[in-house]
Parts: sequence; C-alpha cells; structure tokens
Amino acid sequence: MSFLAHIPNARSAPKLSPNSLRAHLSQSHPTPLHIPGLVSHWKASSWKLPLIELREAIGEDKEVEVEFGPRGRGYLDKDYKRVSIGFGLFLDAFILDKIPNTSPNLTIAYLAQSDIDNPELLKAMPELEHFSCGPRGQNFRRALWIGPDGTFTPFHKDPYIGLYIHLIGRKRFFLLPPDARQYLDISPNPPYTNTSQIPLPVTRLLSDTPSEDVPPDILDRYRRLLLEAIKMNSACQVGLNAGESVLIPEGWWHSAEGVGGPGLGVNAWFR
Repeated sequence: MSFLAHIPNARSAPKLSPNSLRAHLSQSHPTPLHIPGLVSHWKASSWKLPLIELREAIGEDKEVEVEFGPRGRGYLDKDYKRVSIGFGLFLDAFILDKIPNTSPNLTIAYLAQSDIDNPELLKAMPELEHFSCGPRGQNFRRALWIGPDGTFTPFHKDPYIGLYIHLIGRKRFFLLPPDARQYLDISPNPPYTNTSQIPLPVTRLLSDTPSEDVPPDILDRYRRLLLEAIKMNSACQVGLNAGESVLIPEGWWHSAEGVGGPGLGVNAWFR
C-alpha cells in the first residue's frame, strides 16, 4: 500500500505576483506554495534536451563540481563525493545517456547548487522581482541544478526562503513544517546538523519498496517516523513539471526527488 496519495498537495498560486508573494511571506506562519507559470517569459523556459543553449553558454570544457553517489541516495551517504568534471562530459555521460547506463545501482552525477554567474545564463533566466520579496529584502544567492532520473536530496532546512523553478523534466518535493525535527533523525555532525539521516527517498519508504543495503528494522523505523510527520498540519507535497515552481518558507524541512528522466532547475535563496 502506498501512503503517498494521503500527503496533501501544497496550495496552488498560478502566476503569483510579487505583491501577493510579499503579503504571503509577511504572515506569521507562511506555508509552501505551488506556483505554475511564473517564468513563461524566460528564454530558458523554452530549452529542451540536448541542452545545446546551455552547453554553449557554460562551455564544453568548463570545469564544474558535481555530486557523485549511488542512485536514490543523498549527500550523507558513505559513498558520496564531490568531483570536478568538464561540463560537456557531464552532460554526455550522465544526462544525455551517450554513455549507456543499464544498471539501476550505477553511480550518478548531480550538478547541484552551482552558482549562476554566467552572463549568458543570466540573460536566459533573469532575476525576478519575487527574489526581493522577503521580509528583510535580502537576495542571497541563485543556483543551477541538473541531474538524471534518481537524484535525491534528503530532508533539510535552510536559513533562507527558497524559490525553486523547474525548467526541464519533473521533480517532486516533500515539505514539513519547522517543528517536524523530532521525526527526521537529524545528523549530529557539522556541517550537516540541518539534514535528516533518513537515507532513502520518501517515495521509496512510503511505497514499501525494499532496499538491499538498509536493514528492514531501520526501514520500518524511518517509515513510521515519516508516517507521523506527514500527519502534521501543513505537511504537503509538490509535483513540478517544466515551468512550475515551489516556494519553500524559511525553516521548512524539504526533500526533493528527480522523477522519470533528466531534470533542470534553478533556484533563489532570499530573506
């Protein structure tokens, strides 16, 4: 039995205006929002695989830092590491499948939270007024995310408001309110004291999918914790298609999964 259908969807706010976002964030307890249609004017919103425009903008031989690890495991996994690789090779080997991968357990690479400072990228995805709508008016940072099917970011929280915009493929977010810490088995080890040690994606844990390398009693424990967490008021999920966004209020726990193929997105952190 899958429990995923019992997790409510976040409230949808199509083409949310900056003023409406500002009002939402000024509430004492703002909640996540699903925002379709926010970036239809971006040149990047028309990009498709094989990402020719992105390859030209960043450069075939540009060194980028990517996360290497087993499919469906996060950055706390013992086999996780960060490696520098040429951007063109990263696309060909891990996004475009020019080097075929037939094993579901083979290492995957994820270009995660890569700063957007390239002039061509900035033209294709210009800053939104929304990025300055936090209560403090501070715009911290913008980043690029590119990964294959099976990318997984464990539950964690940020000291900023997050606005994630998906441009290619599909991605699913699970969001829990700030007081969900008791259900998430948070790492005691710096710098990951904002990150859950639950090792598998929510979709796997709550669909009773077995895992060969996690003992059944550990899986059962984490499954019970998550089932309690999703009962919390305002706990929700957001499924993103291309051109859709999710608002993550400051302090909210969130986990993300790449779904059904390669994905590309950008985000902004602000306060």
